[in-house]
Amino acid sequence: MSIVSESENILDYLWKQRNYFHSHPELGLQEFNTCLHIEEELNKLGIKSNRVAGTNVIAEIDSGRPGRTLFIRADIDALPIQEKNEVPYKSQNDGIMHACGHDGHAAYLLGAAKLILKHKDDFSGKVILAFQAAEEIGKGARDIIAAGILDNVDRTFGIHFASGMEVGKIGIKIGADMASCDRFRIKIHGKAAHITTPQNGVDSVFIASLIISKLHMVVSKIISPVEGAILGIGSVHAGSTYNIIAGEAEIEGTIRAFSAESRKKLADSVIKIASETAWEFGGSAEVDIEDICDSCINPAETAGEVIESAKKIAGAENVLTDISKRFGSDNFADYSRKALGTYVHVGSADSPSTSVAHHNEHFDLAKNALAVAASLAVQYTLDYLGKAER
Repeated sequence: MSIVSESENILDYLWKQRNYFHSHPELGLQEFNTCLHIEEELNKLGIKSNRVAGTNVIAEIDSGRPGRTLFIRADIDALPIQEKNEVPYKSQNDGIMHACGHDGHAAYLLGAAKLILKHKDDFSGKVILAFQAAEEIGKGARDIIAAGILDNVDRTFGIHFASGMEVGKIGIKIGADMASCDRFRIKIHGKAAHITTPQNGVDSVFIASLIISKLHMVVSKIISPVEGAILGIGSVHAGSTYNIIAGEAEIEGTIRAFSAESRKKLADSVIKIASETAWEFGGSAEVDIEDICDSCINPAETAGEVIESAKKIAGAENVLTDISKRFGSDNFADYSRKALGTYVHVGSADSPSTSVAHHNEHFDLAKNALAVAASLAVQYTLDYLGKAER
């Protein structure tokens, strides 16, 4: 029986697990019930697991033979969104929803664990299964790295469902796939005064407006248009009423880039522009830049391995390698600090209801997408680890 057939045979199990997670969503670093359910399912399979940093579940399937180690990640956290779908598996937790497919990620990896265990005699080495917390808030991955889970890993592998892609299609981009993510906060310190006596104050709103204008011009001047980058402002807060010069202002935004060099250039520019502009008009600026995650880059070697596995389960015509890079981010990228790997997009749309954009209150997944994801994870495991001693 083919891996695809085996995955389709457990589709009802995959759907049941996905719907459980969808009905019981939990925010990042609060996935306690989710972890308990994952542990219960792993325990039924006889797979031991342990917790890392509270809500990351790590499990291992060891063939008992020397070989390489493959690390497979599924993120498990939900979003602070009120679901508007009227479905039997609708979220039971008010204001929280699996609107990005992480419920499906946890489900497919449980199903893959079943099948990998079944094929334990067909490979050497071991597989580490990581059910990662808090991806949506840029957490979880570095806790797993800090715990030493990747110290002896040879390859990393991750899947994300894609509502903009049909079920049966698999997207694997060689090179830069998703952008890095940094969050910056600029606190501007001026001096409050009555609006009619500007000479007695330092206008933080005026300074903020100049900083924002300058930041909007940075990307086009220092980043190649071929590579691309984003420096965006999402939040500005200042002042308390109409007739007082605001003494304090705060700007918050994000930097998205596809290379470490561009990322640093943009971060340095934020610091320089904020500090010098505030000083020029009598104020000061504090800049805090939070490193949320690296850019997601698929090396040709590892992506090539997964492409060959994907062709076996979906057919060459359904493996898309010319997909566009995205400014969205995923901290799966951080695992590359320890071991190279591949990030894959698996189509999850088969109707208008499953084609809704991610992070939307009407987001949903096609059932059959779960079998495709499980098939790919198992096929790649068998192809990469093989059976011969390494």
